[in-house]
Amino acid sequence: MDEDVKSVKVNCSFCGSEMECPENMLEESEKHMCFECFQNTDEKNVPSDISKVHIDIPKEKLLDTMPDAMTSSMVEELFPEIWRERKEELKEMSKKELAEEMFGAGIYVAINNFLKAMSEDANKESKKKKRY
Repeated sequence: MDEDVKSVKVNCSFCGSEMECPENMLEESEKHMCFECFQNTDEKNVPSDISKVHIDIPKEKLLDTMPDAMTSSMVEELFPEIWRERKEELKEMSKKELAEEMFGAGIYVAINNFLKAMSEDANKESKKKKRY
């Protein structure tokens, strides 16, 4: 955890083990989940509103877990929309064409989101500089 972020000890809402939580997340979080419980959670026992759960992920594990979690989330969110819009076109494609099309769509979404995030960060920096 960053030195400038204050943390407090809390107990995992699922197994009871002690863990750390950034002080500013105490009000936002209804539950807390340790990394071990997070790793052992499957689709059947995911809390109903996972956005209200603080998950304690060690920094060294963050780069390993975030891409997978983000990918799964984006697939759940975006695939139904893509399928609804292009279902008939996609059904006509060979397996190879379909794989290439979906791979390309995934890359497009990833790059688009990356560029949007970079733009938002640049805008935030610009606004910070204007304040000073």
